[in-house]
Amino acid sequence: MINSPADFRWYTIQTLSNNEGKVKRTIDRNIKEQEMGDYIAEILMPVKTVKDFRNGKKRESEMKLYPTYLFVRARLFDDEGTLLEGPWNFIKKTDGVTGLIGGMNPTPLRTEEINTIIQQMADSADKVVPKLSFNIGERVKITDGPFKSVSGTIDTIDNDRGRLQVSVDIFGRSAPVELEFWQVERDDRE
Repeated sequence: MINSPADFRWYTIQTLSNNEGKVKRTIDRNIKEQEMGDYIAEILMPVKTVKDFRNGKKRESEMKLYPTYLFVRARLFDDEGTLLEGPWNFIKKTDGVTGLIGGMNPTPLRTEEINTIIQQMADSADKVVPKLSFNIGERVKITDGPFKSVSGTIDTIDNDRGRLQVSVDIFGRSAPVELEFWQVERDDRE
């Protein structure tokens, strides 16, 4: 089946930094109020849940997969391929929106592009990942505990528990120390 210009397609909205949630809520709320349901089907803000450690406490928060971008399934063109100003203005004039990719001629996403985005959302739905990612062999500086200010090399990483095993030099010998993610930072002195 060939898509007609009047079909619902996925488009990319660009927002001001850190305004993605506000824009999504505003559009969702205003669809009914401004009778845009025939033109705007849904809006996605792809996120993943991340685990963060602050002051020794675990926190979970959402991290945007595509910062400053939202994805909207909308009908923005009529059967002749002319831009429908009502839904285009509805999106474009939402507070926090800087534009649509393609400007006055919004470019729809290819099917495989939106499928990849939806798959990323599904893959991260039930997983909590560390906000910071470390690599084995990476140099870190310990920021808390008895080895504060000592640098070492990461030997093992346990993302589920948020813990690292770091080799540090103590009295001229290498010794393993188990630490939580929040107790280290990248050693930029290299």
